[in-house]
Amino acid sequence: MRAILCALLLASSLCAQQYSTSPDSSQNKGTFYVDGLPYQYAVGAEYTVVAAVHSVINKKFAAVKIRIYNAGQHSLTIRPDDVQVEDAVAGRTVAPVAGAELARRMRKSYNMARLAVGGSQPDDAEPDANSAGNQQLMQMMRAIAARSNQPSVPAGDNLLYTDTPGEIDVTDSPHRTVECDQVCRLRMGESHGTDVLVQLQRQNPPEYVEQCSLRANTIPPHASVVGVLFFPLGKLAEEKPASAHMKKRRIVRVTVPVDDEQFQFLLVVE
Repeated sequence: MRAILCALLLASSLCAQQYSTSPDSSQNKGTFYVDGLPYQYAVGAEYTVVAAVHSVINKKFAAVKIRIYNAGQHSLTIRPDDVQVEDAVAGRTVAPVAGAELARRMRKSYNMARLAVGGSQPDDAEPDANSAGNQQLMQMMRAIAARSNQPSVPAGDNLLYTDTPGEIDVTDSPHRTVECDQVCRLRMGESHGTDVLVQLQRQNPPEYVEQCSLRANTIPPHASVVGVLFFPLGKLAEEKPASAHMKKRRIVRVTVPVDDEQFQFLLVVE
């Protein structure tokens, strides 16, 4: 029994060592979530990198999303070719599919149906200004503006606005502002608008896929760039589960060199 336990401990130790990341330039590492999607971050002396991965485009590709923050005093240039992605299970480097090449494939009539690409409007598209909800919102805003200038103006019908005493509970206690820490700010950067990894799981035109890909860019001081690298999901090996109750996993090791710093992540493809 003791021999079996020792063998299991040795196997788990070797597995952890196999999928571990190498020492990099990060001074602080961690994970946060945006609507169930895990993001990893690494903070260096002057740069911060955030990375995540998910299966996209009818689960035929793995999309690795990378955002790089430049907190230094000088501009720097990043190139997609500098980012290295390895299949951690198979122990080999995998080559990405350029966004322009993937978009070209998707435009073919056969692939349009196979990859389930449609011309649906993205979720962050501008709403119809003539819709009933927007007309009511504009009416409410006009009523608020009129009330601030002329307190005697009565409220209109069907407005989402009232100053009737007792309708709104106003507390006398002052509002306390909680300071947003580093993880909070990083999460806000990924949760602003529609997440590209979420949108890529839906139907999108080829132009959207091409636009969201990671491109060569120069990052000014105190700015950031973000983009996605695409990899054929079928070329990533599946990890053999330790038990029948565990799911098979695909794991990628992502290395992002930024100037003289280097960051490494171990990401599980959902």
